Amino acid sequence: MPILSRSTEGMELLLELGRCEPRMALAGKPLADQAARVEGLLAGGWSRDALTGILSAPLPEKITRSVGAVLAARLTKVPPFPPAHRPAEATAPAPVPRPSKPECAGRDGMCGRYVSAVGKLCSACRD
Repeated sequence: MPILSRSTEGMELLLELGRCEPRMALAGKPLADQAARVEGLLAGGWSRDALTGILSAPLPEKITRSVGAVLAARLTKVPPFPPAHRPAEATAPAPVPRPSKPECAGRDGMCGRYVSAVGKLCSACRD
């Protein structure tokens, strides 16, 4: 009798995909490998429905690679986090745009006219 490995949520998602679309059925090492990738995406915030939608896109009429390779390629294109669910460290504040030329330091830095060097005053603020 074969030894069954522990079933994971990723494995269940892929097995269900294979039950719904027999051409996409995976087993053995390809199932375990892709299930691990799915687990990582689920942990990153992807929903089961979103991943099922991505993976269940129709297969080409003529497949030149294994179904495992097709699903692996699809999973590789999926970013680690869904667009609306980025971890805090990935959502750093946008950098403040810096002018390409130095600005006048007059009027407590509020003048804004361009000058030749940092710390210089424009002719209006020098007067």
